[in-house]
Amino acid sequence: MSDRDPVSVLLPTVEWNTACEQVAAQLTPEDELLVICDAEEDPVASHEPPENAKILTAGEPDGCSGKANALAHGMATARHDRFVWTDDDFERDMNWLDRLVAAGETHGPATAVPFFTGGGWWRLFEPWYGALFTLLVYLQLGGVEDTAWGGGVVFTRSELTVPVSEFVEELREVLSDDYLLTQRLPHVHAVGSMVTHVEVPGDARSVRHRLVRFTRIGGVNGRWLPGIVLSVAFLAGGVLFPLGAAVAVTVGFAAVYARFGLGRVNFLYAYPGLLVLPVVIIVAVGIDEFEWTGRRYRFSNSGEVEILDSVE
Repeated sequence: MSDRDPVSVLLPTVEWNTACEQVAAQLTPEDELLVICDAEEDPVASHEPPENAKILTAGEPDGCSGKANALAHGMATARHDRFVWTDDDFERDMNWLDRLVAAGETHGPATAVPFFTGGGWWRLFEPWYGALFTLLVYLQLGGVEDTAWGGGVVFTRSELTVPVSEFVEELREVLSDDYLLTQRLPHVHAVGSMVTHVEVPGDARSVRHRLVRFTRIGGVNGRWLPGIVLSVAFLAGGVLFPLGAAVAVTVGFAAVYARFGLGRVNFLYAYPGLLVLPVVIIVAVGIDEFEWTGRRYRFSNSGEVEILDSVE
Protein backbone atom coordinates (compact mmCIF):
# COMPACT_ATOMS: atom_id res chain seq x y z
CA MET A 1 0.00 0.00 0.00
CA SER A 2 1.31 3.45 -0.88
CA ASP A 3 2.14 5.80 2.01
CA ARG A 4 1.97 8.95 -0.13
CA ASP A 5 -0.40 11.86 0.45
CA PRO A 6 -4.05 11.21 -0.45
CA VAL A 7 -5.08 13.04 -3.61
CA SER A 8 -8.17 14.30 -5.37
CA VAL A 9 -7.81 13.39 -9.05
CA LEU A 10 -9.85 15.56 -11.44
CA LEU A 11 -10.58 14.02 -14.84
CA PRO A 12 -12.94 15.90 -17.21
CA THR A 13 -14.59 13.60 -19.77
CA VAL A 14 -17.99 12.82 -21.27
CA GLU A 15 -17.60 9.03 -21.25
CA TRP A 16 -16.06 6.37 -19.03
CA ASN A 17 -13.02 5.19 -20.95
CA THR A 18 -9.59 3.59 -20.65
CA ALA A 19 -8.13 6.64 -18.91
CA CYS A 20 -10.81 6.45 -16.21
CA GLU A 21 -10.14 2.75 -15.69
CA GLN A 22 -6.38 3.27 -15.48
CA VAL A 23 -6.59 6.09 -12.95
CA ALA A 24 -9.23 4.31 -10.85
CA ALA A 25 -6.98 1.23 -10.64
CA GLN A 26 -4.17 3.36 -9.16
CA LEU A 27 -6.13 4.94 -6.31
CA THR A 28 -5.31 4.25 -2.69
CA PRO A 29 -8.22 3.81 -0.25
CA GLU A 30 -7.79 7.46 0.80
CA ASP A 31 -7.77 8.92 -2.73
CA GLU A 32 -10.76 10.14 -4.69
CA LEU A 33 -11.30 10.26 -8.44
CA LEU A 34 -13.70 12.95 -9.64
CA VAL A 35 -14.83 12.29 -13.20
CA ILE A 36 -16.51 15.49 -14.37
CA CYS A 37 -18.87 15.83 -17.32
CA ASP A 38 -21.02 18.68 -18.64
CA ALA A 39 -24.57 17.34 -18.49
CA GLU A 40 -26.73 14.46 -17.34
CA GLU A 41 -27.07 13.49 -21.01
CA ASP A 42 -23.36 12.69 -21.28
CA PRO A 43 -22.75 8.90 -21.38
CA VAL A 44 -20.51 8.92 -18.31
CA ALA A 45 -23.24 10.46 -16.14
CA SER A 46 -25.09 7.14 -15.99
CA HIS A 47 -21.99 5.01 -15.44
CA GLU A 48 -21.67 3.17 -12.13
CA PRO A 49 -18.20 4.20 -10.91
CA PRO A 50 -15.89 1.96 -8.86
CA GLU A 51 -15.05 2.57 -5.24
CA ASN A 52 -13.46 5.96 -4.48
CA ALA A 53 -14.66 7.40 -7.79
CA LYS A 54 -17.53 9.86 -8.28
CA ILE A 55 -19.26 11.19 -11.37
CA LEU A 56 -19.91 14.94 -11.19
CA THR A 57 -21.98 17.10 -13.53
CA ALA A 58 -20.56 20.61 -13.94
CA GLY A 59 -23.28 22.11 -16.12
CA GLU A 60 -22.82 23.97 -19.38
CA PRO A 61 -19.92 26.47 -19.45
CA ASP A 62 -20.56 30.19 -19.82
CA GLY A 63 -17.60 32.43 -20.60
CA CYS A 64 -14.97 29.69 -20.31
CA SER A 65 -13.99 26.42 -21.94
CA GLY A 66 -15.88 23.26 -21.10
CA LYS A 67 -12.73 21.80 -19.56
CA ALA A 68 -12.07 24.85 -17.38
CA ASN A 69 -15.69 24.76 -16.23
CA ALA A 70 -15.39 21.07 -15.32
CA LEU A 71 -12.17 21.65 -13.40
CA ALA A 72 -13.73 24.57 -11.52
CA HIS A 73 -16.57 22.31 -10.40
CA GLY A 74 -14.14 19.59 -9.42
CA MET A 75 -11.90 21.96 -7.47
CA ALA A 76 -14.92 23.25 -5.53
CA THR A 77 -15.98 19.68 -4.70
CA ALA A 78 -12.61 18.00 -3.99
CA ARG A 79 -11.91 17.20 -0.35
CA HIS A 80 -8.14 16.61 -0.25
CA ASP A 81 -5.30 19.09 0.06
CA ARG A 82 -3.37 17.68 -2.90
CA PHE A 83 -4.84 17.80 -6.40
CA VAL A 84 -3.99 15.93 -9.58
CA TRP A 85 -5.38 17.12 -12.92
CA THR A 86 -5.38 14.76 -15.86
CA ASP A 87 -6.96 14.20 -19.30
CA ASP A 88 -8.74 11.33 -21.00
CA ASP A 89 -6.76 11.29 -24.27
CA PHE A 90 -3.68 9.26 -23.38
CA GLU A 91 -2.78 6.02 -21.64
CA ARG A 92 -0.60 5.70 -18.55
CA ASP A 93 1.30 2.88 -16.84
CA MET A 94 0.31 1.42 -13.48
CA ASN A 95 2.74 3.61 -11.51
CA TRP A 96 1.73 6.86 -13.17
CA LEU A 97 -0.20 8.37 -10.27
CA ASP A 98 2.31 7.38 -7.58
CA ARG A 99 5.21 8.76 -9.65
CA LEU A 100 3.48 12.07 -10.26
CA VAL A 101 2.46 12.52 -6.63
CA ALA A 102 5.96 11.56 -5.45
CA ALA A 103 7.40 14.28 -7.70
CA GLY A 104 4.96 16.75 -6.14
CA GLU A 105 5.93 15.75 -2.62
CA THR A 106 9.62 16.11 -3.46
CA HIS A 107 9.67 19.19 -5.68
CA GLY A 108 6.41 21.03 -5.07
CA PRO A 109 4.08 21.56 -8.05
CA ALA A 110 5.11 19.06 -10.74
CA THR A 111 4.00 18.26 -14.25
CA ALA A 112 4.38 15.47 -16.75
CA VAL A 113 5.77 16.59 -20.12
CA PRO A 114 3.41 16.28 -23.12
CA PHE A 115 4.37 15.29 -26.64
CA PHE A 116 1.56 15.93 -29.13
CA THR A 117 1.94 13.35 -31.85
CA GLY A 118 -0.15 12.27 -34.82
CA GLY A 119 -0.39 11.37 -38.47
CA GLY A 120 -1.89 13.04 -41.52
CA TRP A 121 -1.45 16.80 -41.72
CA TRP A 122 -0.27 16.96 -38.11
CA ARG A 123 3.08 15.46 -39.19
CA LEU A 124 3.94 18.80 -40.79
CA PHE A 125 3.57 20.55 -37.43
CA GLU A 126 4.57 17.83 -34.98
CA PRO A 127 8.23 18.90 -34.75
CA TRP A 128 7.32 22.52 -33.89
CA TYR A 129 4.12 22.12 -31.88
CA GLY A 130 5.04 18.70 -30.49
CA ALA A 131 8.75 17.98 -30.10
CA LEU A 132 9.89 21.60 -29.65
CA PHE A 133 7.19 22.19 -27.03
CA THR A 134 8.27 18.98 -25.26
CA LEU A 135 11.90 20.14 -25.23
CA LEU A 136 11.08 23.62 -23.91
CA VAL A 137 8.79 22.30 -21.17
CA TYR A 138 11.42 19.72 -20.19
CA LEU A 139 14.11 22.41 -20.00
CA GLN A 140 11.66 25.02 -18.61
CA LEU A 141 12.80 27.62 -21.13
CA GLY A 142 11.26 30.53 -22.99
CA GLY A 143 7.56 31.24 -22.95
CA VAL A 144 6.77 27.81 -21.47
CA GLU A 145 8.91 28.23 -18.36
CA ASP A 146 7.11 26.71 -15.36
CA THR A 147 4.31 25.42 -17.58
CA ALA A 148 1.72 23.30 -15.77
CA TRP A 149 0.21 20.83 -18.24
CA GLY A 150 -3.36 20.01 -17.27
CA GLY A 151 -3.00 16.49 -18.65
CA GLY A 152 -0.78 15.49 -15.74
CA VAL A 153 -0.04 17.97 -12.97
CA VAL A 154 0.03 17.81 -9.17
CA PHE A 155 -0.15 20.66 -6.63
CA THR A 156 -1.62 21.51 -3.24
CA ARG A 157 -4.05 24.14 -2.03
CA SER A 158 -1.30 26.03 -0.24
CA GLU A 159 0.91 26.08 -3.34
CA LEU A 160 -1.63 28.14 -5.25
CA THR A 161 -0.94 31.86 -4.94
CA VAL A 162 -4.67 32.57 -4.49
CA PRO A 163 -7.34 30.82 -2.39
CA VAL A 164 -9.04 27.87 -4.05
CA SER A 165 -12.37 29.72 -4.05
CA GLU A 166 -10.82 32.60 -6.03
CA PHE A 167 -9.06 30.17 -8.37
CA VAL A 168 -12.38 28.44 -9.07
CA GLU A 169 -13.92 31.76 -10.11
CA GLU A 170 -10.95 32.50 -12.35
CA LEU A 171 -11.31 29.12 -14.07
CA ARG A 172 -14.85 30.10 -15.03
CA GLU A 173 -13.48 33.01 -17.07
CA VAL A 174 -10.67 31.42 -19.09
CA LEU A 175 -10.10 29.32 -22.19
CA SER A 176 -6.84 27.70 -21.09
CA ASP A 177 -6.84 26.00 -17.70
CA ASP A 178 -3.16 25.16 -18.21
CA TYR A 179 -2.20 28.80 -18.70
CA LEU A 180 -4.16 29.96 -15.64
CA LEU A 181 -2.72 27.24 -13.42
CA THR A 182 0.78 28.14 -14.60
CA GLN A 183 0.12 31.74 -13.55
CA ARG A 184 -1.17 30.67 -10.13
CA LEU A 185 1.76 28.44 -9.18
CA PRO A 186 5.08 30.06 -8.20
CA HIS A 187 7.10 27.35 -9.94
CA VAL A 188 6.48 24.00 -11.63
CA HIS A 189 8.89 21.07 -11.75
CA ALA A 190 8.93 19.19 -15.06
CA VAL A 191 9.18 15.43 -14.46
CA GLY A 192 11.60 14.46 -17.21
CA SER A 193 10.89 10.75 -16.87
CA MET A 194 7.19 11.30 -17.62
CA VAL A 195 7.19 12.36 -21.28
CA THR A 196 3.62 11.59 -22.33
CA HIS A 197 2.52 10.80 -25.90
CA VAL A 198 -0.82 12.43 -26.69
CA GLU A 199 -2.24 11.26 -30.03
CA VAL A 200 -4.03 14.07 -31.89
CA PRO A 201 -6.16 13.83 -35.06
CA GLY A 202 -4.38 14.43 -38.36
CA ASP A 203 -7.24 15.42 -40.65
CA ALA A 204 -7.06 18.93 -42.11
CA ARG A 205 -10.05 20.30 -40.19
CA SER A 206 -8.86 19.09 -36.78
CA VAL A 207 -5.30 20.29 -37.40
CA ARG A 208 -6.50 23.74 -38.46
CA HIS A 209 -8.63 24.22 -35.36
CA ARG A 210 -5.92 22.87 -33.04
CA LEU A 211 -3.29 25.19 -34.52
CA VAL A 212 -5.55 28.22 -34.18
CA ARG A 213 -6.35 27.32 -30.56
CA PHE A 214 -2.74 26.62 -29.58
CA THR A 215 -1.43 29.73 -31.31
CA ARG A 216 -4.11 32.08 -29.98
CA ILE A 217 -3.60 30.88 -26.40
CA GLY A 218 0.05 31.86 -26.70
CA GLY A 219 -0.60 35.10 -28.56
CA VAL A 220 -3.56 36.41 -26.54
CA ASN A 221 -2.09 35.49 -23.17
CA GLY A 222 1.42 36.54 -24.13
CA ARG A 223 2.51 38.63 -27.07
CA TRP A 224 1.97 38.17 -30.79
CA LEU A 225 4.95 40.13 -32.10
CA PRO A 226 7.85 37.93 -30.90
CA GLY A 227 6.28 34.82 -32.44
CA ILE A 228 5.67 36.57 -35.76
CA VAL A 229 9.17 38.03 -35.90
CA LEU A 230 10.85 34.76 -34.97
CA SER A 231 8.84 32.67 -37.44
CA VAL A 232 9.48 35.18 -40.27
CA ALA A 233 13.19 35.11 -39.44
CA PHE A 234 13.13 31.31 -39.64
CA LEU A 235 11.31 31.52 -42.95
CA ALA A 236 13.85 33.99 -44.34
CA GLY A 237 16.70 31.73 -43.30
CA GLY A 238 14.96 28.72 -44.78
CA VAL A 239 14.41 30.46 -48.11
CA LEU A 240 17.79 32.17 -48.40
CA PHE A 241 19.80 29.15 -47.26
CA PRO A 242 17.53 26.18 -48.01
CA LEU A 243 20.09 23.40 -47.87
CA GLY A 244 21.76 24.58 -44.70
CA ALA A 245 18.45 25.31 -42.99
CA ALA A 246 16.98 21.97 -44.01
CA VAL A 247 19.98 20.06 -42.69
CA ALA A 248 20.16 22.10 -39.48
CA VAL A 249 16.52 21.78 -38.44
CA THR A 250 16.23 18.14 -39.54
CA VAL A 251 19.35 17.08 -37.63
CA GLY A 252 18.36 19.24 -34.68
CA PHE A 253 14.90 17.71 -34.40
CA ALA A 254 16.28 14.23 -35.01
CA ALA A 255 18.41 14.76 -31.90
CA VAL A 256 15.36 15.93 -29.92
CA TYR A 257 13.33 12.90 -31.02
CA ALA A 258 16.22 10.61 -30.10
CA ARG A 259 16.78 12.32 -26.74
CA PHE A 260 13.22 11.69 -25.64
CA GLY A 261 12.90 8.28 -27.28
CA LEU A 262 9.95 9.47 -29.34
CA GLY A 263 10.45 6.64 -31.81
CA ARG A 264 9.12 8.50 -34.85
CA VAL A 265 10.51 9.89 -38.11
CA ASN A 266 8.33 13.00 -38.25
CA PHE A 267 11.41 15.10 -37.60
CA LEU A 268 11.79 14.82 -41.39
CA TYR A 269 8.92 17.33 -41.69
CA ALA A 270 10.77 19.98 -39.67
CA TYR A 271 11.96 21.97 -42.69
CA PRO A 272 8.65 22.19 -44.60
CA GLY A 273 6.97 22.94 -41.27
CA LEU A 274 9.36 25.84 -40.75
CA LEU A 275 8.25 27.37 -44.06
CA VAL A 276 4.58 27.50 -43.06
CA LEU A 277 5.00 28.67 -39.44
CA PRO A 278 4.50 32.38 -40.27
CA VAL A 279 1.32 31.55 -42.19
CA VAL A 280 -0.07 29.67 -39.18
CA ILE A 281 0.64 32.54 -36.80
CA ILE A 282 -0.70 35.23 -39.11
CA VAL A 283 -3.88 33.21 -39.75
CA ALA A 284 -4.33 32.74 -36.01
CA VAL A 285 -3.99 36.51 -35.49
CA GLY A 286 -6.90 37.14 -37.84
CA ILE A 287 -9.12 34.15 -36.98
CA ASP A 288 -10.45 34.03 -33.44
CA GLU A 289 -12.91 31.15 -33.83
CA PHE A 290 -12.17 27.45 -33.52
CA GLU A 291 -13.72 24.13 -32.54
CA TRP A 292 -12.67 22.19 -29.46
CA THR A 293 -14.22 19.05 -27.93
CA GLY A 294 -17.68 19.52 -29.35
CA ARG A 295 -18.03 23.30 -29.09
CA ARG A 296 -17.18 26.28 -31.25
CA TYR A 297 -15.45 29.13 -29.41
CA ARG A 298 -14.51 32.72 -30.09
CA PHE A 299 -11.37 33.78 -28.20
CA SER A 300 -10.85 37.49 -28.76
CA ASN A 301 -7.66 39.44 -28.18
CA SER A 302 -9.21 40.83 -25.00
CA GLY A 303 -9.13 37.33 -23.54
CA GLU A 304 -12.91 37.02 -23.48
CA VAL A 305 -14.24 33.54 -24.16
CA GLU A 306 -17.50 33.20 -26.07
CA ILE A 307 -19.20 29.88 -26.80
CA LEU A 308 -20.87 30.16 -30.20
CA ASP A 309 -22.55 26.76 -30.56
CA SER A 310 -22.17 23.03 -30.21
CA VAL A 311 -20.44 21.02 -32.93
CA GLU A 312 -21.89 17.66 -33.93
